[in-house]
Amino acid sequence: MAGPLPTGARPFSGIDDAVPRYESFLTVDEHRSRDRELAAEHDHVTYEEFGESAEGETLWAVTLGDGRRSALLFGAPHPNEPIGSMTIDFLLHELAANDDLRSSLDYEFVCVPVADPDGVGRNEGWFDGPFTLSNYAQNFYRPPPPAQVEATFPVERGDYSFDDPTPATRALADLIEAHRPEFVYSLHNTAFGGCYYVLSEPLEPLHDALAALPGEYGVPLDRGEPEWFGDEAFDEAMYRLPTFADRYDSARGGEDAVPAEELLGGNAYDYASRFDDDVVEVIVELPYFSDPRVRDAAELDRSREAVIREGIQHRRALLRELRGAVETVAEHLPDTPMAREAAGGVYHFLAVNDEKLDWAESAAETDEPATVAQRVDERYLRQYHLLTYLGMLVRSIDRAAMGADGEARERLTAAKAALQEVFHERIGELQRQLDHETIPIWKLVAIQARAGLMCLDYRQNRSDD
Repeated sequence: MAGPLPTGARPFSGIDDAVPRYESFLTVDEHRSRDRELAAEHDHVTYEEFGESAEGETLWAVTLGDGRRSALLFGAPHPNEPIGSMTIDFLLHELAANDDLRSSLDYEFVCVPVADPDGVGRNEGWFDGPFTLSNYAQNFYRPPPPAQVEATFPVERGDYSFDDPTPATRALADLIEAHRPEFVYSLHNTAFGGCYYVLSEPLEPLHDALAALPGEYGVPLDRGEPEWFGDEAFDEAMYRLPTFADRYDSARGGEDAVPAEELLGGNAYDYASRFDDDVVEVIVELPYFSDPRVRDAAELDRSREAVIREGIQHRRALLRELRGAVETVAEHLPDTPMAREAAGGVYHFLAVNDEKLDWAESAAETDEPATVAQRVDERYLRQYHLLTYLGMLVRSIDRAAMGADGEARERLTAAKAALQEVFHERIGELQRQLDHETIPIWKLVAIQARAGLMCLDYRQNRSDD
């Protein structure tokens, strides 16, 4: 059962029967086709093409509802995260057909189902399954930060300014300026773990209900380590959304200034705040794969620092193997976003591990006993994330090998074979050590849809008080 809701708030549990039992993730073309058809069926639904991606893919938005408020929903801000696109697909069809639901929400809904169609296309190899740890990792794609939608919104702060958004980000920024949303639902997801929330401000009356929501579907609340060790927690599994101001102040507050190319730009919340300083952003992170131990808060007889150190030691060993492969074939890798992110990610994660270990050795809270959930997160789940980068590196090496010959081809082929051996060894370890399951897509959609509707409902009622 869900936790207590504020008086008058709605749990929206009745939508479960309306959520399609999706068997696969929709492709970019399938989303676009369904949205065009939806607009053709309903006079109160508008389909609008509002720009092009870097590679010439059409960007589109679907708008419905005639409320006084504006809510922006956008899916696949990172292209390996299609759960949100499915959530938008469901919400669009439900809001279009359900007059009572639509009229009860005082919003104009501006929905962008696929924010990064270029990147999503590079993930579609796993969209039809099989939904396994191996298949996902071997078909994973994530662009480098300068090509990410949620990292390149224009910003200005202090002595710094950034105005080099991706074409998709620029188009989304124009949409934000035109509609000035008071609610932003940026639909991210994780790969392996449990459910957690990222909020631009605490929504305390909803915290209990949001924390209980995934459990209604057998999805655990994530009690492992936060995504970034410095993240501020509002509540259990409820974290504050980092802003560009946070990153800038942190970078400029230390002895060594962070290079401008690492700061990049802001996120959607940063940009929407230009036009409405009361805007709220909500993110509901959900996994494809889970292990029940990610919710286990039982204490171990080891410190949190010791558990973090153990996890980092195992990840460093994997990253050293990846670094060796990168250095062996670097001159032959193609100049593509995938190859740049795969190679650059190796050095990024090596640096992140060093930072985290330094923090763990000095932070008072890491002297406390670690929990089962924290150890599973550190020892196994974060290793799996690195295997997705290994998958990108293998794909990049394979592409280079197809166009190479002689010594270059031999070197690339040998590097690919060595990495594949590492991959299968590490995947095998995860499969032996984890009691993992693949979560049905419809359950993930139901959780994201209900969480979003609960937050929208709460915000409009709070504003009306």
